Amino acid sequence: MSADERRSAIIEATLPLLAAHGGGVTTRQIAEAAGIAEGTIFRVFPDKRALFLAAAEQTMNPPRGREDLGAALAELPVLRAKLVVVTGRVVARMEQGMLVMMALRSIFMTEGPPEHDPDEPPGPPKFVIEANQQLLANLTDLLFAPHADELRVPPERAALILRSLVFGAWHPGMPHGVRELTPDDVADVVLHGVARRAPNNLGRDDS
Repeated sequence: MSADERRSAIIEATLPLLAAHGGGVTTRQIAEAAGIAEGTIFRVFPDKRALFLAAAEQTMNPPRGREDLGAALAELPVLRAKLVVVTGRVVARMEQGMLVMMALRSIFMTEGPPEHDPDEPPGPPKFVIEANQQLLANLTDLLFAPHADELRVPPERAALILRSLVFGAWHPGMPHGVRELTPDDVADVVLHGVARRAPNNLGRDDS
């Protein structure tokens, strides 16, 4: 197994344990799940925090994420069907990423956050920004651009609308008891809005 494959295997073994145990998961549990000696983890990652950061990065921006999404959409010629599939995939990735980030938060509270690069402006980790940029690029290029002639807005605008709707609808701060939107709901809103009448009849001139 190559170094990259071993790194990926350790991360894959870590993710379900984070879902079950949060930041309290031990490297021994991870090693047992990965079928390796515990010391092997520390030959790949300097500490548990570094492993969790790598897991968050791989979750939010998988190495083959663009290729896998393209393959999933290739057999779906209709935009609505693509929207349903993409929404489900984005939600699943977001929920998994949230589990990892919550685990990281528990470590940061006890050990402190990672050292900040003085050359970088304050804000979220660089991989979070890159993951969001990649998501918007994927939505623009793979989902909406092939259907540009069906859209009332540019593909990049449609991508931003979809991303904003999905992230807002599945935000962990949503009040308890509010029914979550389904991927079908999201597809309907993106394609048709919520108004009974056409937008031009509601005081907006798109001509």
